[in-house]
Amino acid sequence: MSSLSFRRFTSAYALREVDPAALIDFLRPHAAFLAAHGVVLPTDPDRLDIERVEIALLTSVGDLPVELVDALWHIHEMSTPAGMDSLLSAADQAGMALPNDRLAPADIATRVWVADPDLLRRCHSELSVMRRRSFETFVPAKGATRAWVPPGPETIAALDAAVAAWYVANRRGRGARVLFFDHGDQLRFLVRHGGPYRREGSLDEGEPGCVRYRPMAHGVVVFDRRTWELRINGGTKGERAMYRELVGLHIFGRREMFPPDPDRYDLEPLRALGRRSLVCTDVAGLAAGGLGDWSLYVGGPYHRRKVEKADDVLLALEAAGETISSDALLSNATFDVRFTDGRKPRPVTIRHGNTASYTRDTDTELIEDFLRRRGFVKGTREVAHAALASA
Repeated sequence: MSSLSFRRFTSAYALREVDPAALIDFLRPHAAFLAAHGVVLPTDPDRLDIERVEIALLTSVGDLPVELVDALWHIHEMSTPAGMDSLLSAADQAGMALPNDRLAPADIATRVWVADPDLLRRCHSELSVMRRRSFETFVPAKGATRAWVPPGPETIAALDAAVAAWYVANRRGRGARVLFFDHGDQLRFLVRHGGPYRREGSLDEGEPGCVRYRPMAHGVVVFDRRTWELRINGGTKGERAMYRELVGLHIFGRREMFPPDPDRYDLEPLRALGRRSLVCTDVAGLAAGGLGDWSLYVGGPYHRRKVEKADDVLLALEAAGETISSDALLSNATFDVRFTDGRKPRPVTIRHGNTASYTRDTDTELIEDFLRRRGFVKGTREVAHAALASA
């Protein structure tokens, strides 16, 4: 799993969903690591400093324990109502005792992991929880000066204030905050913010009522210093545009430093190279690639679309003696990529345009390398084809 290779976890805020007592039990095997990063686990759950734990996880580069990343990711994936139902059923069948009330989905997932990690892993596989992380990618405007100056505290504070003002103006409440993390080649801006206000019916001790709250959410902006690309994962279209413009303005001095670009990815290598376009063994960390499905836009008066699905679409076409129609637009494709340290392939969906969806946001670095090498990123096709021809 690439997230284990990078040893980075970007959803630390999810820890706030877990009961402190269960969280301490979960973190106890990693007490030495946490202590080295300024976190001492208390005996009293009420004294657990969640924010200090979050910062320890978010700022640890290269030394975050592999086992801890694996556990955090699985718990985060299963902390949903559907995940909760699956885990409760499995725990009951296994004779696992869990408290009867006031347990959030994250509490269930954490307690099951502490008791039996393999049980949670099995439930995750059976439920096929594949919530994709979609990143829109943008490149600098033509003629823009590419001079990188690390942002100082005043720059980050100005960006923070501008982002916070946007969320207030758009009825998301106060308290938005931008956290900046320098991971070497990749610079990450994590935006913690509120969502639209919620009112939900509640049942407390048998009495109906109403809970009013503003949920917390976060967005991710990644700047790659090697390629000068900006990748954005956020909520609404308006939020993503705001991130792009405000990071451009405050970090690079130009609001349209990264203009909207609807045509970054190009799926033509699938038609031009066939299975050779899926070669990925020259990317350290990737073991094999296949094509699970694709969509073709044929057009015509009825705007016809065709979808092909198979264990491997390209192999299926070869077996049937078929080829990709030359007059159809390849609109999106799902690659099944196996990582060298992963058990099963993970899907990556590329859409004609500038959007890529991953199972894990930390898959991006290796996948982007593969896409460039095979010419799926516009402007790299000729170089990629030449590299294959000489291999």
